[in-house]
Amino acid sequence: MIDTRRNILEKNYEAMHRQGFQGVRPDKVIAELGITKGAFYHYFSGKLELGYAVVDEIIGPRYTGLWQQLDHYQGHPVEGIVWCLEYIRSGMNEQGCALGCPLNNLINEMAPLDEGFRRRLQAIMKTMHGAIARALQRASDKGLLNRTVDAKSYAYFVLAAMEGCFSVGKSMQHKSAFDAAMDELIGTLRSL
Repeated sequence: MIDTRRNILEKNYEAMHRQGFQGVRPDKVIAELGITKGAFYHYFSGKLELGYAVVDEIIGPRYTGLWQQLDHYQGHPVEGIVWCLEYIRSGMNEQGCALGCPLNNLINEMAPLDEGFRRRLQAIMKTMHGAIARALQRASDKGLLNRTVDAKSYAYFVLAAMEGCFSVGKSMQHKSAFDAAMDELIGTLRSL
């Protein structure tokens, strides 16, 4: 059975990743799907509600679901963070580098313009930050981390550096630049 609502979300997510939220034309996307405007409006009151749903139902779960796995990681907590970074890298290709990080793209585009987007995107970042900070704190509590490292502050650094890897790959339009930046981030983590 085809889930029309989910198809609308997925196709608009892909369009948002390519064109940004402001560049998306939901009417073109639904035409490509072969559905009517009435079907679209059955599920969404408009573009803004659709954008919020993409963040709430696609972007948020993909990002937070990955990082929340750190709470159950059985090995060295820092290696759990590295595992998440390597997982992200494994899904990156040249096209992905050219488009950048969907979350970071939306933060830069929409957080300054719309409070609904800002709150949703901030919640995702807070969840990711919390998972990384907890992992670093576990490592510190077990004596596996330099005691001078502040887990909460360093978790912000990990997020900033990860998103920076995406920005470098996007600006250079080459995965090798993304990989080089990611290698340095992982090396820095492992040196703690």
